[in-house]
Amino acid sequence: MINQKNKPNLLIPVTPEEQQALAGIKETFKSSLLSIMEKNNQLNAKFDLTAVWLETDDLPTLYSQLSDLKHCLDSFRPIAPETIMDMEASWDIQYTYESNRIEGNSLTLDETLHVIEKGLTIGGKPLNDHLEAINHQDAIHYIRDHVCNRAVEGNADRSSQFTERTLLTIHNLILKGIRDRDAGSYRRQPVYILQSDGKRHEFPDAYLLPKLVEDYFIFYNENKDTMHPVEMAAHLHQRLVNIHPFIDGNGRTSRLVMNLHLLQQGYPITIIDSEMDKRQEYYRILGQYQSVSDGDSKPFELFVAQKVKDALFEYLQFLSADQNEDAKDKGYYFFKKIAPHLPSKFKPNKNTNE
Repeated sequence: MINQKNKPNLLIPVTPEEQQALAGIKETFKSSLLSIMEKNNQLNAKFDLTAVWLETDDLPTLYSQLSDLKHCLDSFRPIAPETIMDMEASWDIQYTYESNRIEGNSLTLDETLHVIEKGLTIGGKPLNDHLEAINHQDAIHYIRDHVCNRAVEGNADRSSQFTERTLLTIHNLILKGIRDRDAGSYRRQPVYILQSDGKRHEFPDAYLLPKLVEDYFIFYNENKDTMHPVEMAAHLHQRLVNIHPFIDGNGRTSRLVMNLHLLQQGYPITIIDSEMDKRQEYYRILGQYQSVSDGDSKPFELFVAQKVKDALFEYLQFLSADQNEDAKDKGYYFFKKIAPHLPSKFKPNKNTNE
């Protein structure tokens, strides 16, 4: 019998029958991937997770899918430290590259890697581009450590929560050595941007910032425990951009705050693409809601939710292919979810009750 006590217990195989069922599904999963590789003459293959979690533009359905995918991710936890290091090493470099490139950084992905991991200077590239790469990586480490501290302290220490001090620390890391006077400080002058239609959009005046930031954290604290985590992450990003509290670094800081909240809730860091067409889509959707407290935020919520789904897919594809011994009994909930969608000739015999 499959364990049916409560949902958290479904994340791991408890009985010998469940462990046997997991081993059987993993074997058929592997066989289906090998079949795809052989058919397409490839050396790698991925299971199409959209066959299980269908594409949708309906936010309630999407949030339900994200919660289910998060349960799948939880079923692989605890993840071996070596595996986490391997995942984060490449994922964080990619995130730094994409986030900086959105803001105009000229380093390529390979150059970003060399600057961060080897301390190299890239000829012909501005010094600030190097500092942006190093600073953003430091900021990622900060939010990851912040989440680890929170988990260890069991939420008891306010220093592990998301507060105004956290926000200013993230921004300080982003601008250190680039604009030291402004790093970790609110702007003291008006700012505006030119939109794609040529119109000028002005952000709130500087003297309004203390109250707007206060309202930002009131909204967060009043809704963080009831709102879906991915919805809250979108609000934290969008509202901070619209307040535009800093003279520079608002976009990178907003994306880091979004990911801090996602990490705190057990979701992976989510990357927004920097390719020109994807970047323009991001700016267009973000620009549809230029209010600090009201307006239609649904398009951006949908945008972020779909990006989080992409990130969950990436993580699950990586973990489901892990052949290390310590991963042998991991992923029970995930593999049970995909088992009915495996090609028929690879489906395991149903010797357990669903």
